[in-house]
Amino acid sequence: MIKEIVDRAMMKYPKTSFRDWTKRFGTERECLEAVARVRWSEGFRCPRCGHDKAYVLKRHCIRQCASCAFQASPTAGTLFENTRLPLTKWFVAIYLATADKGGISAERLRKMIGVNWRTAQLMLDKIRNAMADRDKSYVSGDIKTDAVATPKLTQR
Repeated sequence: MIKEIVDRAMMKYPKTSFRDWTKRFGTERECLEAVARVRWSEGFRCPRCGHDKAYVLKRHCIRQCASCAFQASPTAGTLFENTRLPLTKWFVAIYLATADKGGISAERLRKMIGVNWRTAQLMLDKIRNAMADRDKSYVSGDIKTDAVATPKLTQR
């Protein structure tokens, strides 16, 4: 799930500034709606019965199946599931972890979003794992290169 959010939000807009990011995802509602748009980008399909019609319950952007009344949360089955942190903190962490090729340390993230170090580390682990899963889908098969630079080895 996170990989789709990053792909759609960051990769599509590679020059997104932190200010623009926080404007776009500045409230819990905006973050939740973004997750819902990504999760059901091709339309809702009930995980229980497979029906494709649902009612949107305003609270938490939950979809209720029109056939079996099953309620599906946009965060279920994602790294946001059961989190006690606001989604706005998660989205800031996603931005900070992906905006610079060097990433961000848990200590710096801790200071920037106001969580303890362990929480920051767990968030970064989840984000990095999701990004690694995304990267695996980009590379497959044999990879050929034109030139390879290797350091000169000296004998002792």
